[in-house]
Amino acid sequence: MPLTPKEQRPARITLPVTLDAQTHRAAAQLARQYSGRKLETVLAAFVGDLAADAGRPDSAAQGRATAWLGGHEWEREPRDEAPRLRQDEVMGSAYGAYPWDGWAKRALARGVAAGLATLGRALIREAWQHDWDEALKARCGWSDDGRRLLRQALRSPARAQTCWQHLLDTDGGRFQPNMGEASPCR
Repeated sequence: MPLTPKEQRPARITLPVTLDAQTHRAAAQLARQYSGRKLETVLAAFVGDLAADAGRPDSAAQGRATAWLGGHEWEREPRDEAPRLRQDEVMGSAYGAYPWDGWAKRALARGVAAGLATLGRALIREAWQHDWDEALKARCGWSDDGRRLLRQALRSPARAQTCWQHLLDTDGGRFQPNMGEASPCR
């Protein structure tokens, strides 16, 4: 049996708010004007306009917005946790949750191309699995949780790809098929 139009409407939510007459009129006008629209869209537009008003140096809205925002407890976004690249954490990791997997996920989230993030993941993994020397492991993210690699990937993706592929192809410089060539990782 189909629902009647009254039954199809979403439930109303009433919030206990103390309003002066002017605010009450403005709220009622907003409710009428935006009736039937998605609440998130209306609030986003309202906050955008409020932010524009609050940005004007001598605006009365600036003081009201600051007081209102400061008078509430706000849920905080979770921090962008950097993956920890710790050699002692590798052996206890589950498949897909190795330190290099965390680095690749973070790189993708920060805007690194998928192919380059995968290459960086392989570089970090090979440095550990093939037990490259400590200086090279440090260069491959093991001393700074991969921050340098991430910066390199974001600032100069082509150079990062060339260098990282060279390190993988030569097993960290141990195998150099073209002994006369200079390393692209300078």
